[in-house]
Amino acid sequence: MTGNGRTEEPGTVAMSAEPPPLIRRLRAARALLWAMVAVMFVAWLFLAGGLDTITSMFQTTPAPPSTADIGQAALPLKLPLVSGGTGDLDLSQYRGKVVALNFWATWCIPCRAEMPALERAQQQYRDRGLVVLGVDFQEQDAEIQAFLHEVGVTFPSAVDRTGEVTRQWRATGLPTTFLIDRQGIIRDVRVGAFTDAMLDDRLDKLLGE
Repeated sequence: MTGNGRTEEPGTVAMSAEPPPLIRRLRAARALLWAMVAVMFVAWLFLAGGLDTITSMFQTTPAPPSTADIGQAALPLKLPLVSGGTGDLDLSQYRGKVVALNFWATWCIPCRAEMPALERAQQQYRDRGLVVLGVDFQEQDAEIQAFLHEVGVTFPSAVDRTGEVTRQWRATGLPTTFLIDRQGIIRDVRVGAFTDAMLDDRLDKLLGE
């Protein structure tokens, strides 16, 4: 029984106002450690570029414009012509012409539906400076030739055997057609099949410039 009427259980340690010396030393050591960590953090922020690192985490860097975007210069493009042609299809050879560059594949149903419109445009606007160029996506020459013969296409077609050029141009769907002006600038991009009316409208404006 203590003086205040409380009974202390055997084996307990009475609490004192002051912690034991060992506890005080541990607390002091912990405080010193945190102080050192704080100093090192401040030094990292201002001396080792840490502040720039943290700031950059909250900043968004705008992506550079793609040269496959409207208003940008067209990417270089040089691919082998489908068997039966000679040499390569080189986009740079058509500077001064209006170019309709069409990415397609034989298994693409909208591509098949669009081909007659592209062929008609080639025939109708050729004398005004239009060139239609096709790029097949990763197929074999035999099936490409059979398809072109079946649908009656006469404009030049190349084949992107690896798919790398198609990815560079960001032709994410087939068909995709890029309309390029006489200065080599992309003026229009269509993902999906052109109709005759849509193609006539866009080409008439470009060819009239």
